[in-house]
Amino acid sequence: MGSYAGPVRVIADGVPYEVTARLVPYAEGKALVADPFGDQGHLYGTEPTWVGVIHARTAADAWAIRQADQLVITTKEGREDRFTVTRGGDFSSSDLQIAGGGRAPFGDEAGAVAVP
Repeated sequence: MGSYAGPVRVIADGVPYEVTARLVPYAEGKALVADPFGDQGHLYGTEPTWVGVIHARTAADAWAIRQADQLVITTKEGREDRFTVTRGGDFSSSDLQIAGGGRAPFGDEAGAVAVP
């Protein structure tokens, strides 16, 4: 499936944020994100298919993303998926741990499913 490291756009409750990300398939990401369910329970009622860490530009951006109800991540190739923040992260470094439950927006799969 591959992995992704680089710039992404996060849409948090309709507001765009430019962030950087390191995204990996779930099985590979168990070391990256030790507890993919964090304090939000199961993602979409199932295990995530991919996990990662995003780095926001500011602590305020990280906080806004963390508090959002609807989150979509889009890679520079235009592939996207919904995700949740699984851990509050380190706001002093603006890092958030995330997990997605759909088709990963990176890797070898043919295109991700568009998110309405």
